[in-house]
Amino acid sequence: MTRAVIRHNQDWANEEFEDPATVEFNKRFRNPNKPEGEIPNLPYNLDELSDADLMSLYAEFMAWLSYAKAELVKAEISEERQANNCRVLEAEVLIGQWSDGAKGDTVTLAKARRDTNPRVVAQQEQHLNSRAYRKLVESVFDRCERGAQLMSRELSRRIGLSPKESRTARFLP
Repeated sequence: MTRAVIRHNQDWANEEFEDPATVEFNKRFRNPNKPEGEIPNLPYNLDELSDADLMSLYAEFMAWLSYAKAELVKAEISEERQANNCRVLEAEVLIGQWSDGAKGDTVTLAKARRDTNPRVVAQQEQHLNSRAYRKLVESVFDRCERGAQLMSRELSRRIGLSPKESRTARFLP
């Protein structure tokens, strides 16, 4: 009988470990720095802001949007890594527990034993934490994106009004 042995790479379970894709990315690009302060709030009346204030607020939102997107991608990578670690560890435990004494076990019972293994439970918890963090970062990204889109529409509206106001002003005393 041949027995498959899966070696779990413990370095990938360590959050400080950078996967090869991240190392390669960092050779060519730089992630944006976290903007100072907090994510700005959108004023209720964007049309009351001066053009300079609107552009300044738009630039702030774009900085936060870039930062949030970079954090979202890192969170997605971490979540996927944790999911993979979970699958590998579950397979290891399932194979490891299937000894000669457990041959009479049903697959359902073997999986139940695997799912209650403390190492598997701990890895599943890490995966759930990574998923929760990714979802929270995604909500920040969505909020920044909606704010930037709203300001972009206001800027476009102002640009559309500008030529009309200039033409009308030529004929007024």
